[in-house]
Amino acid sequence: MRRVPFIEQMEHSECGLASLCMILSFHGNHVPLSELRERYGVPKGGTSLFQIMEVGKSYHLNVKGYRASVDDLKNVLLPAIIHWENKHYVVLEKIGKKTAVIVDPALGRTKISLDEIEEKYSGFVLAMAPNESFEKKKGVSHTRFFLSFVLGKKPIIAFIVLTSLLIQGFALVIPWLTSWIIDQVIIPKNDGYLTAIGYSIVILLFSYLIFSALRGFLIAKLQTAIDKSLMTQFIDKLLNLTYGFFENRSTGELLFRANSNVYIRQILSTKAITFLIDGILLITYLVVMAQYSLKMTGIVLVIGISIFGILVFSTSVSRKLADKEISAQSQVQRILSESINGISDVKVMGLENQVYNDWFKKFSLQLMHAEKRSIWTSLINTIATSVQFILPIYLLWLSGKPIISGSMTLGDVLGFNALALSFITPIISIGNGYGELIYLGSYIQRIYDVMHAKTERENGQSVFSSPIKGKVEFKNVSYKHNHFSDHTVKNISFKVKPGERVAIVGSSGAGKSTLVKLLLGLYTPSEGSILFDGMESNKFNLRFLRKSIGVVFQEARLFNKTIAENIASERQDVTDKDILKAAYQANIHEEIMQLPLQYATTVSEFGINFSGGQRQRLILARALASKPSILLLDEATSALDTLSEKIIDEHLSELPCTQIIIAHRLSTIKNADRIVVMHQGEIVETGTHDELLDQQGYYYKLTKTQQIKEKNYEKVAL
Repeated sequence: MRRVPFIEQMEHSECGLASLCMILSFHGNHVPLSELRERYGVPKGGTSLFQIMEVGKSYHLNVKGYRASVDDLKNVLLPAIIHWENKHYVVLEKIGKKTAVIVDPALGRTKISLDEIEEKYSGFVLAMAPNESFEKKKGVSHTRFFLSFVLGKKPIIAFIVLTSLLIQGFALVIPWLTSWIIDQVIIPKNDGYLTAIGYSIVILLFSYLIFSALRGFLIAKLQTAIDKSLMTQFIDKLLNLTYGFFENRSTGELLFRANSNVYIRQILSTKAITFLIDGILLITYLVVMAQYSLKMTGIVLVIGISIFGILVFSTSVSRKLADKEISAQSQVQRILSESINGISDVKVMGLENQVYNDWFKKFSLQLMHAEKRSIWTSLINTIATSVQFILPIYLLWLSGKPIISGSMTLGDVLGFNALALSFITPIISIGNGYGELIYLGSYIQRIYDVMHAKTERENGQSVFSSPIKGKVEFKNVSYKHNHFSDHTVKNISFKVKPGERVAIVGSSGAGKSTLVKLLLGLYTPSEGSILFDGMESNKFNLRFLRKSIGVVFQEARLFNKTIAENIASERQDVTDKDILKAAYQANIHEEIMQLPLQYATTVSEFGINFSGGQRQRLILARALASKPSILLLDEATSALDTLSEKIIDEHLSELPCTQIIIAHRLSTIKNADRIVVMHQGEIVETGTHDELLDQQGYYYKLTKTQQIKEKNYEKVAL
């Protein structure tokens, strides 16, 4: 029976798409998971059974979904997708009388008992089979992609191969020299050659040392070159991916992928070349051994093939254990990263023990899988080394009759033994190397998920970079996060004149922040277009466009640099004068000057050595320092007191740039030139503060509700 290929989910909520991807690959359409993700998106709450059915049908699968008992599963066309633990999807590969095999997109292939299926199976199954329109498609070779990083360094590889061949040439001299010394010097008791042999040994030793050192130096150079090309391409790609890519991925998981390059380059720089050298050596050793004895050469060849077969056969188990270990490693990294980043929440809620227990559970799972893989690898290696251990005495016993009959000399036998041991060594090396390459696939799949994703540059962005004056227009803009979700904003149309101050208000979930992210190009409109100075946003270079816009998000963070560096943020056109002016406009200059190091004060990670209000004002100063044409403020003063907010509002009102403000406080928005009121993703009202109050519509209700809340808050405070 054909096996279902394991495809690991790369986001916490895409188990449904990953399971479908495995079914498609099983039937011959090796569509990458990234294609399904980009085409249909991943809902934050996961994919429903109906949505999986719809995606499956779009790829020409006949899909039937129904409720079935565990006994009924034995009559279902397999492989099939089953709902697992009421929150997850797995692929049921086969089911027997007592056990079943599932392929879990989070953990890999697992053999489980029917009792466990009874416990975890939710009762729903999706049976799938190709229809007459189903198209087969070859998959992309991840290994070939990563080998390109090695093959691109041909001069270094050529020198490594040359030095390796010379080193192995010296190794071939040893058996011949052993045989010659025994037969021509020791047995005949001819001491005339001893001095020359001594000098030859010294020359051989230093030659081996020199070429081995040179080979080590060249491999180090190759590893550095692979590191540089792989990591620069990875990080460049990562930083230019769409904002949506990061929304469903944890920082710890992405850091784990970035750190995987160390293992990848180690394997690529050594094993790829070792395979070539070992292949050449195997043929060379066989030819040389055949000169001594065809019969014994045949026996050694059979032993070598047997060892290689055992090593290759073991790789399927090694890959399964490796996938589980790496999956557990990434989860441990995720938990640790999230815990450290959110340490303040962990502390104030007293969650230290819970976080530790969660981490320890995942870490113990990682250790268990690592231990199993180590035991399995050790067992297989023990078999190989045991053969190497006993081979010399076995061959000596086998050559007893040829020595007695005179068809082989003692020197021939000892020389053959040395060659036989040298022949077995590259076989074990290739077998182990093949296992490591299989293990490498788990790392490669994670990095390739980044390398294969579409960047913002690929989404139709040109390099046009016309200066922006500040005119903004939304023209029938709608947006939804994925293929199956509802629209977050619907048919939005409004204009903002250069220098105008527009406030966008609405209840939580009205689509205000989505509108800002659309304006910045973090999201791409599903329908309609956004224009700057009458030109569609997709004709602008995104980086230039964003540099022309000053942004303050509610969740914005500071960097672990000095205050001055945080405000400047690597922008070469921001001068010291601009930094001081921006800090003054953000009403933070005087507080900075009271610090011992003033603007040279280092901000701790995430700015936790400053208060919430100070962080907001520093981030505002960062937005103002570049003298933006457009200023976007998303709850930019929510952590400030009324007096600070009033001072900042006065400073901002003097700026000539276009301002788009999202806020809940009346004091922040009532002085705006125009207020846009949103409700459930649509614009329901527009006008000035007074005009909207006179209409006594939705805005009127919002203001009245807020006034009641503020009065209640004041009573509680008193």
